[in-house]
Amino acid sequence: MSMESENTQAQPSQDHPLGETVTDVLAFLKSKARRLHKQVEKASAVDVARMRALPGMASLTDQEVVGQVKRRLCLNVIAMELGFRTWAALAQVMEGDEVGGDFGTILCPGRMMAHQNIWLADYQEALEIHREHGGFLLGYRRQFFIADGDYLQDLGLDPEREEWARMDRNWVEPGDLNARARFYARLFAERLPV
Repeated sequence: MSMESENTQAQPSQDHPLGETVTDVLAFLKSKARRLHKQVEKASAVDVARMRALPGMASLTDQEVVGQVKRRLCLNVIAMELGFRTWAALAQVMEGDEVGGDFGTILCPGRMMAHQNIWLADYQEALEIHREHGGFLLGYRRQFFIADGDYLQDLGLDPEREEWARMDRNWVEPGDLNARARFYARLFAERLPV
């Protein structure tokens, strides 16, 4: 991949509705936070209610929420709606800053608990088992699990997509962050309010 294609912001497509790179996806999410901020400032009841998910905001009146709204708080709401504790945690994971980061809950929502996966607290142990037995190495908060193709299919991700090969079938420490960003984008698009 040329440096030019990495730095050029891709236009969203039907296959990649939020973009194709880490930068595209983060920019899309920031635009959602800007929109949320504007809607809260206009006292939109639905969007003020979304802000109440933040610690300390649940008991505030609508006007108090409107008076305290900040862009960073809107970024945190977006992150929480996507299964992350904070915007910083989401951004760190998207940018691949640390293996031991908090991967949120997006890869294992409650409906997926019926699947049997191999769960591990230690990344090196998870990596060893993944190398020996195959499957897909995924992250959940600060834990790791190995899933099969059926799991991914039920999650809404095609286990046959070429992105998995580019990532070495490793979500935690992918060979290609932009390939993982396209999968994140697919999951985010399903969860984000319109």
